[in-house]
Amino acid sequence: MRYEKMVLIAVAIFIGLSGCASRHYIRNGFDSVKLYLRVPGASIVQFASSVDHYQVHDTQKNGLGLWEISVPRHREFKYFYIVDGSVYLPDCRFKERDDFGKQNCIYLP
Repeated sequence: MRYEKMVLIAVAIFIGLSGCASRHYIRNGFDSVKLYLRVPGASIVQFASSVDHYQVHDTQKNGLGLWEISVPRHREFKYFYIVDGSVYLPDCRFKERDDFGKQNCIYLP
């Protein structure tokens, strides 16, 4: 639990220093991957990934104002967000075009 608090404090400091722009963070756990998204002013943030054939999942807003979701750890998966009803692709390191002419982020462990 103490480690979790230290990570959240570090993320909060980083966010404070980086301004109000949208940000995307990933934290690897032993059996899951936690994704965090900062989207100031968003009312609803959902998440879809290739892990479960792009079923849409609600994310939860934590005490730091980050939307977060935990995904079972896989070798690789593709994902995107839906923010207030519109598809949203964060600034992610790896991307690829999907069959609909849009892009998805790619998580690589």
